[in-house]
Amino acid sequence: MKTMDRFISKYSAQIILVLLIVFFSLECRGRFFTADNMITIVRQVTTMGIAALGVSFLMITGNLDFSVGAIYALVGVMTTLLYTAGGMNIYLAMLISFVCGTLLSCFTCFVSITFKIPRLVTSLAMNMAMGGIAYLISGSKTLYGLPETIKWLGQGYIWKIPISMIFLVILALIVSFILKKTFFGRYMFAVGGNPDVARLSGINVNKVNYIASMICGALVSLSGLISMSRTFCGSPSAGGSLSADVISAAVLGGVSIMGGTGKTSGLMTGVLIMGVLSVGLNMMGMLTNPQQIFKGIMLLLAIILDSRSKRLAASAS
Repeated sequence: MKTMDRFISKYSAQIILVLLIVFFSLECRGRFFTADNMITIVRQVTTMGIAALGVSFLMITGNLDFSVGAIYALVGVMTTLLYTAGGMNIYLAMLISFVCGTLLSCFTCFVSITFKIPRLVTSLAMNMAMGGIAYLISGSKTLYGLPETIKWLGQGYIWKIPISMIFLVILALIVSFILKKTFFGRYMFAVGGNPDVARLSGINVNKVNYIASMICGALVSLSGLISMSRTFCGSPSAGGSLSADVISAAVLGGVSIMGGTGKTSGLMTGVLIMGVLSVGLNMMGMLTNPQQIFKGIMLLLAIILDSRSKRLAASAS
């Protein structure tokens, strides 16, 4: 039984993904499990996947951040506004918005560390503030008027492979290398496992948290720009459920909400689970609100699995 428990705990994300694919394939009667639909799913989850890679840095260090959805939306709105109303070069506007998104994530970290407030609480406040700013500067409406020259980022292809998918794969490989092969990756796991022990070991915990926040902000900002290019607009509501989705995907993929554990392959599996669930429910004709119920159940399941795996690891040691 213990061997079976460990197997289920280790491969729970892969098992859930296979079960979902089988269920939707049977329910949608041959329309779901097709090559075109699989490519569509992967393409739709690219922005979520890139944002999830960023959030995983924070979660491994033991922090949760619910402001990533607001950064994601604000970057798109700011870029569109700088180009349409400010007359700025589109790529300069994208660069400025990218830097602002990255700095906002660092500012959330600064407030959390300086005033000793849990990152979760600080991020909720920042989420409300940045969300309000996005709606304020956009006049509470979706902004259009972007140039055709940026479509390549979110809509372009190389040999029938979406460019955004190529970005996701390259970034996933880089993140995997950082976590497995670099001192910084080891420092993050140490900080997430026990920050006090990490500090006594000579690790600058605050510096690790700042760098993790900077990387998170950069990747979330990049995903916001790709989303803006794909939808060809800047919408203040673009990141509505992104925070919950990426955290659900991360936890389903084995990134612990308590910090200290996680790997890129599991994270990508979790992202695919959320994508399969969203596309499958849409194909079944389910409305948005009932879909939120299913996603909430998936998040609860992810938390239960995370808690269970922690208990198993503790009993094994």
